[in-house]
Amino acid sequence: MRIDTPALEIPETATQPVREDYHALIRKEVLKLVPEGQNNVLDVGGGIGASAAYLKSTGKAAQATVVDLVGTACLPQIDHAFGGDLEDPALLEQVAHDCGPFDVILCLDVLEHLSDPWTVVDRLSDMLVPGGVIVASIPNVRNYRLLGPLLFQGRFDLVERGILDRTHLRWFVGDTAKALMSRRKLRVNAFHKFFEGPKKTLFNRLTLGLFRDFLTIQFYIRSVKQG
Repeated sequence: MRIDTPALEIPETATQPVREDYHALIRKEVLKLVPEGQNNVLDVGGGIGASAAYLKSTGKAAQATVVDLVGTACLPQIDHAFGGDLEDPALLEQVAHDCGPFDVILCLDVLEHLSDPWTVVDRLSDMLVPGGVIVASIPNVRNYRLLGPLLFQGRFDLVERGILDRTHLRWFVGDTAKALMSRRKLRVNAFHKFFEGPKKTLFNRLTLGLFRDFLTIQFYIRSVKQG
């Protein structure tokens, strides 16, 4: 279902979060993987379109489309918005027909919420131009926050957000995340293990990176579609 995008009030600077909730976060670190240029961008599971709007403000997007399960109004910078089940092939076909093909497709913290992310990635790949990219962020299940309580306390407590988000349906480590993003004509050409915080950074340096996989919160991945 296509949704009109009425104007919303936003801060003067597009580099700040436009609303303090999960769907309004601007993912600046992973957005560094988006190539320069006036790209036609599709933000899958993009909420109100904060990340796609940010790309327009920085000159990395000429047109921005959002498709999301939650049918909320998007920011005024978003050109087209669609609401519905992200695993519905008819929905993605409509998006492709009306707004594609795309130079960049964002999948930021969304694939792990799908029952069959592999098929969705296949469909998204078909919506890319040759040389186009999918930029994804995927949580790392091999993180100490999950493994510590599981190994030493026998606990696996789901929470509202983060690695143990109760709405996650699929779980990934580095190799399986790469495999997800290497289907059909897609080839991974950037793979980053992301974590933050001065204590974790110091610990990683002191241990020569031996425990980086356990510190990693998310994988930032860019896959390019081969011609």
